[in-house]
Amino acid sequence: MQAQPVNKRKKLIKKLKSRFRLTVLNEKTFEEKFSYSLTPMNVIIMFGGLLLVFGTLIYLLVAFTPLKAYVIPDFTDYSYREDARIARLKADSLLDVARMNEKYVQDLKIILSGGELKNALDTGAKEISDVQLNYEVSEIDESVRQQLSAGDRYDLDVEAEEENTAKTFILFRPVNGSVSNKFNPKEGHYGIDFVAPADDPVRAVLDGIVILSNFTSDDGNVIQIQHSNGMISVYKHNSVLLKKQGDRVKTGESIAFIGDTGYHSEGPHLHFELWLQGSPVNPLDYIRE
Repeated sequence: MQAQPVNKRKKLIKKLKSRFRLTVLNEKTFEEKFSYSLTPMNVIIMFGGLLLVFGTLIYLLVAFTPLKAYVIPDFTDYSYREDARIARLKADSLLDVARMNEKYVQDLKIILSGGELKNALDTGAKEISDVQLNYEVSEIDESVRQQLSAGDRYDLDVEAEEENTAKTFILFRPVNGSVSNKFNPKEGHYGIDFVAPADDPVRAVLDGIVILSNFTSDDGNVIQIQHSNGMISVYKHNSVLLKKQGDRVKTGESIAFIGDTGYHSEGPHLHFELWLQGSPVNPLDYIRE
């Protein structure tokens, strides 16, 4: 039963190896012009090689020349694809910025109206509100602070509020600089400006939680920190922000560097604001000028 297939295979191999002669003759004189000995296997190999060569050439022409734009249906140039990819990335980034700005405006409206933010950040802020961050200065405290002020790393300045005993907040000075523009809400200046060298550290005035760390065209790099008892401190025109939204900060901790960013900035300085229960207050009532 197995001899028949073997015989057929041998016959097929024999036919493929059978030799033939291809001769080209002159039609009129029958003079031999060309003669070549070949087999069916040679013919198959030769045509297979030609198909491979021509197929490779066609592929190269289509893949690496503008010919593909005419041969391949609905083909889009790679440059257009890259432009479309970049456009999608920019659109996604703009959507993220729009969402952040919308959230910022909503939170700002709540803060300015005297309300409290009902989100995870406020929950964190309430957790630290149990600590007595705002305290009255006793004579002993004042004495100790004066002794330590010379060697204090952060140069903590304390001033007794003799004119108004109701003001018991002790705030850390945000920068080591002079005040160039004071609090004037009638002219729309809701804070004070500190002039200081560029890239000097900006420090938190009180323990709290960062509720905003972002860039705006008017105020440049801005950080807002929510403290206990409805107080919010605002630091504008920074060159670099060191903290992000949701970070906890301690009194005197560096949060940014002095800069000149934003449309309203005219040189390296810090614009510092204090908001208490949704209303702006004069920072110089809580820190030394």
